[in-house]
Amino acid sequence: MTTFGERLSALMADRQISQRKLAERVPCSDDYISRLARDMRAPSEQMAKRLDEILDAGKELIALYQAQADDAGSAGSVGGTNAHDLDEEKEMRRRRLLQALATFGVASTPVVEAIEYVRAAVDRAIGLDEDRHLEEWEETVAEYGYTYTTLPPHRLLTDLVADLMVVQASTSRSTAEERPDWNRVAGGMAVLVAKTLCNLDQSRLAREWWITAQHAADASGDRDLSLWVSGERLMHGLYDERPPVILLRKANRIVERASSTPCRGLASVRTVRAQLLAIDGPPRAAANELRACEEIFERLPASVTADAQSLAGWAEYRQRYTEAWVHARTGDREQLDAAVACAKQILPANKLRVHAQLDLLRAAGHVRAGDATEGVRHAHAVYAAHPPEQCTTLVTSLARQVADAVPGRGCDATVFAAYRGLLESRPEPRAVT
Repeated sequence: MTTFGERLSALMADRQISQRKLAERVPCSDDYISRLARDMRAPSEQMAKRLDEILDAGKELIALYQAQADDAGSAGSVGGTNAHDLDEEKEMRRRRLLQALATFGVASTPVVEAIEYVRAAVDRAIGLDEDRHLEEWEETVAEYGYTYTTLPPHRLLTDLVADLMVVQASTSRSTAEERPDWNRVAGGMAVLVAKTLCNLDQSRLAREWWITAQHAADASGDRDLSLWVSGERLMHGLYDERPPVILLRKANRIVERASSTPCRGLASVRTVRAQLLAIDGPPRAAANELRACEEIFERLPASVTADAQSLAGWAEYRQRYTEAWVHARTGDREQLDAAVACAKQILPANKLRVHAQLDLLRAAGHVRAGDATEGVRHAHAVYAAHPPEQCTTLVTSLARQVADAVPGRGCDATVFAAYRGLLESRPEPRAVT
């Protein structure tokens, strides 16, 4: 009877594919392919299927694997499971992960892995435990809170993915007592990945990251983080143009379950709720919610309201931004202009994206208030001057809302056509490939 290794060797020769090339396509090590071809190791079912697929073997390799597994089972093997299966499948997953990371530009090579292994060994020798690492990673999450608002999303994503690899390993090694703290770190980084993917117009990829971030935040027991993740998810859903009625229903449920104790997370949920009510709520509902947001803001600790640079803070410009958003939807030009002016006066100059968003909100509000031509002219100047690498989904969404708000024949045709041309000519956010 032909063995698995013999048929594998024959197929490789027939397809003119070397062990190295086959290993790259699996992916696995070429030494492992060599051992399979010489029948020095038995494949797992997953490996047999993968090799059969690559070599277009018509399920021959799968049948040979099954025959050998049946023979092993009759000889006393538990369920015919090969002793090497788990290690083999782990190796396949590891190598596929490395291939995926390479697309992000994340350095993860055997040399890097060896260096990390030595570092971990030194840490153990000198008594540097995971508690110390936890403190360092909490500081890293805090630093990301600053760089998120200024670094172009495609550059931020690379660093986040690389760091989450290390956090995942530390979290998996943590004790039950340490786990909530590590969940807080993992949740804080996962929500930044979700937000960054949304900024790159990758909402589908972000979907699972939002779930991961919410689960980690909930498991950490950190109420503020849990609510903040919920609020950020709703906010990005709003800019991704998900149905407002569904988002509002979720926001209502979150508010009903949440404690009224002021925190950044509660402010995040309530401000998004105000924005949703401006779109799909009863009259005056958004104005009432704005007053509730103001009360929450006034009761926040000074350490939170004074932080205008980090995502960990909730400075006054966030409150004024929400007011601007609501007034831009209702077309209240006077209150809109006052809110935008106040927000921009407080907002740090390096937050280019938020400055652009405020200007585009103002333009959209003026269009809705009846000054379409000047509103579109203003939006054109803002969007044309905005750096392409900072054109996140939030900025682009607001730019399009200006055009969508223009009534039929309510704007100078030449001005409107020029703005439409600008929207169509600006490059899409950098794709994740």
